[in-house]
Amino acid sequence: MMDRSRALEEQRQLAFHGVVILLLGLMAGIGFSVAAATAEVSNPSYGAWRFAHMEGLLNGVLVLAVAGVWLRMNLDGRGIHLARYLLVLGCYANIIGPIINALFIGKRLIVPETNFEAFVVYGFYIPGTLPLISFVIFAFNLFARRRP
Repeated sequence: MMDRSRALEEQRQLAFHGVVILLLGLMAGIGFSVAAATAEVSNPSYGAWRFAHMEGLLNGVLVLAVAGVWLRMNLDGRGIHLARYLLVLGCYANIIGPIINALFIGKRLIVPETNFEAFVVYGFYIPGTLPLISFVIFAFNLFARRRP
C-alpha cells in the first residue's frame, strides 16, 4: 500500500502543475484579446491565439480534475505513476506548442512547411497526445479492485 503522505504530495504536485498550465492558458488569453481587438476573425493569428488560450484552459482544468480524484485511484496499480508523468508532460506540450505557434508562426499547423514548424508539430503537438495514454491507465486503475 502506498504511503498516504506520498500520495498527498503527488496530489499537491498535480494541482501545482494544473494551476501553472491554467495560468499559461490565461496569459495566452491576453494574446487572444490583442488579436481579437486588432485582427479580423478570419486572420490566422486570431485562431492561433484562441487555440493557445483554450488549450491552456482545458488542459489546466484536466490536470486539476485528475488531482481532485488522485486519492481515489488505485495508486498501487500498474503504470499509475508513469501515467501521471505522461499527463503532465502532454498537457505542458499542449500549451507550450500553441503559444510558440501563436508567437512566431501565427497560422494553423497541420502539415509543417519549415523546420521550425516541424519542431513545433513533432516536438509539442505530437507529445500532446500523451494524456490519451494516461487516461487509459487511469481508467483501469480507477476502476480496478483494491486488494485487501
